[in-house]
Amino acid sequence: MQVVTYSYARNNLRSLIDTVCATDEEVLITTQGDQTVMMISLDEYNRTHADVRRSLRRSLEQIDSGDVIGIDEAFANARQHIQTLAKS
Repeated sequence: MQVVTYSYARNNLRSLIDTVCATDEEVLITTQGDQTVMMISLDEYNRTHADVRRSLRRSLEQIDSGDVIGIDEAFANARQHIQTLAKS
C-alpha cells in the first residue's frame, strides 16, 4: 500500500490511477488536516463488494436455517481450539 500526500496525488493523478488499475495496489491520500481517503481500482472495489454480498447472503441463509450457535458456545469452541493449539 502506498501513502501519498494530497499535493503529490494532485500532481501525479494520472500516474497514480494507472498504477492502481494495473496493480490493484491501494493508495492512501492524506491531507495536512489528517484526513485520508483510499484510492482503489473499480475492479478491486467490485470484487470486494461482491465478496461482502456473498458472505452476507451466506450468513443470512445460516440464520434462516437455524445453523447458528450462541455466543457462549462460540467462545467455548474458541477456547477449546486455542487450548488444542497450545498443546501441539
